[in-house]
Amino acid sequence: MATELLLNKRLSRRTLNSLGRHAITTVDQVVEAYPERLLKLNGVGMTVLRDIERTLLPGQQFQPDSGRYKAWSEETSSYSNTDSAQQKK
Repeated sequence: MATELLLNKRLSRRTLNSLGRHAITTVDQVVEAYPERLLKLNGVGMTVLRDIERTLLPGQQFQPDSGRYKAWSEETSSYSNTDSAQQKK
């Protein structure tokens, strides 16, 4: 039963809403979907994923190799608008 704990009040409201829209309500469901399936869900991005990691999966941190989440790598502490503008050119 402990692994089926409801997520209520353990995560931020934003994270709970994002997961709830996809009927993810237990820790087991989150762990099973982490990280790739979670990131494919509408409304779940790196901010929600980091909240999940911080609260439910301490010590784990998904590090995308490339693509849209590249700015969130460990080497980059914050997203730079100038980098984004240069990439679009």
